[in-house]
Amino acid sequence: MSVFKVKLNNTAQGLLDKRFDAGVEGAQGSQFTTSIQRTIYVAGPGKKYRKLFDGDTFTDCNYWKRFAYPQVPLSEAFIEVVTDDGSVYSDVSEENTFPRVYNIVVASGSEFDNNEADILGDNGGYATFVQITNKGANDVDCRINDVGDAVITIGSGETQVFNSGDLLISKLNFEETDGATTVQVLVSVKSACNS
Repeated sequence: MSVFKVKLNNTAQGLLDKRFDAGVEGAQGSQFTTSIQRTIYVAGPGKKYRKLFDGDTFTDCNYWKRFAYPQVPLSEAFIEVVTDDGSVYSDVSEENTFPRVYNIVVASGSEFDNNEADILGDNGGYATFVQITNKGANDVDCRINDVGDAVITIGSGETQVFNSGDLLISKLNFEETDGATTVQVLVSVKSACNS
C-alpha cells in the first residue's frame, strides 16, 4: 500500500493559490497552503467514490498513481505520491502487487512466536507468492498461517517456493532447535484497494 497526498493545485495549473510580493516588479510568488474549501470526488478501482480534501493524505493501492505526475502531465495531476510500495500503476486492482523481503535471524532453541513474518499485519494484504530461503547451516521449521500442523522443514541452503495460486499466506513463523540460522523470505503482496 502506498501513501498519497491530495494536491488540487500546483504551479503548472495556474496562479489561483499563488501569493506575490506587492510592489516588486517581476516578483515570484510562493504557494499558499492548502484550502479546506477545495474538495473533489473521484471513483476508485472498485467504483467507490472517495471524497478528497486538498492537503489530506490517504493509504491505498497504486491505482491512484494514474492521477499523479509523471503518469499524467503536471498540469493535470491532483495526487502526489508520498511513499511508494513498489508496485506498478494499474487500473485493475487484481494486478496491484508489491515486493517485500524479510530477513529473520532464528536463534538456537527459539520458538515460533519469536521469529515471524507477519505479512498481512505489516502490509495489509496476503502474499500471493512466497520464496523462503534458509541461508544458514542448520535446518529450520516453518509454520504457515498460524496453523499448528502446517509445519514444513527447510533444509540448510534450500529454498521453498509457493507460487501464485498455491495458497494465500498471511504469516510465517520459524523455529530452530539445533543451532542459529538465517532465513530470507521474499513475498509478493496483493494490495487491497480501499476504494
